[in-house]
Amino acid sequence: MSYRRRIIAVTFGCVLALFSAGAAYAQKHACTSLEGRHALDEADALRSWDALYKSYLTFGHCDDGAIAEGYSESVARILADHWNTLPRFVHLAGKDAEFEAFVIRHIDGTLKMDDVEKIKQDAITRCPIGLRPTCIHLVKQADAALKEASAP
Repeated sequence: MSYRRRIIAVTFGCVLALFSAGAAYAQKHACTSLEGRHALDEADALRSWDALYKSYLTFGHCDDGAIAEGYSESVARILADHWNTLPRFVHLAGKDAEFEAFVIRHIDGTLKMDDVEKIKQDAITRCPIGLRPTCIHLVKQADAALKEASAP
């Protein structure tokens, strides 16, 4: 087999392996109805970053529809009512960038806009020293949620 054909064969094999691994991952992590029920039961009642992170690790693959709205409510409650715990969020997000993205995207138009405004104002006026990049992300996402909620 020529060198060029070997390169093509190896490349094709790698692409096929990646595709198969991705498909297996998606199948392995489908949300079962039992997981969905458990996720729905807890998604809106989480009041600490550690509890939210644990639920995210267990049920994050169920993050859709009513479950997603529940997670949004938990994110809002933690940020709006427990702003002083933001350093714990940053610590967890530093270890898991996907968790950071999960939290940020849950500041959305399904929330009470008073909560979104409070999160935005806290991020602007009460940002802990050294957490400015996170606060900037929170302000940007809060602005997007406010815009989403005011859209016709």
